[in-house]
Amino acid sequence: MQITLEGFKFKAMELVIEGKHTIEEWLDAGRLLTGMESSLNWWIGDWLVFGEHTYGQKYSQAEAVTKHRQDYLKACNFVSSKVPAQNRISGLSWSHHREVAALPVADQKKWLNKALDNEWAVSELRINMRKSMAEYQNDDEEIGTKSFNLMSWTQEGIRWLKTESRKTPIDQWSEDRKKLIKKDLEPIVEIYNKL
Repeated sequence: MQITLEGFKFKAMELVIEGKHTIEEWLDAGRLLTGMESSLNWWIGDWLVFGEHTYGQKYSQAEAVTKHRQDYLKACNFVSSKVPAQNRISGLSWSHHREVAALPVADQKKWLNKALDNEWAVSELRINMRKSMAEYQNDDEEIGTKSFNLMSWTQEGIRWLKTESRKTPIDQWSEDRKKLIKKDLEPIVEIYNKL
């Protein structure tokens, strides 16, 4: 595979720069590289969604072709399948979009725009979404006016916990972190025990 930009050849294992270039041309090549990096998760996700819809393929062949782990491919597929192209905001990272993927489409756009307008990091977006959910749970007047997809929310929470525990085993987490996560999970355990 090879991509060419006037005087810049992007080979699989090498960037070949030929001839003389202005600083602006050099910076353009850097912008292209950065854009490609930030777009890769979208491209892989959209490719997986297409393969799934067109050929019924899931992850085994994609894993072999891309050499990426299945959990990474699943995350790319999930976000691309849930966040339509018209909701994707170029000024935000793919991880911002992953945070809103489990939400209804209209809510995705609202939260992504808030993140862009307030220049929120991914963690700030997550915190503000949690705060809003807490307000939602405490506001009896609005109970029937907001939509919420419990299954998507649960799956996203499980995915996050699995990812975090792969990075650092749970028995190595700090006591403070364990307490915070336990506190977040308490209402879910309470409801589960009532079912």
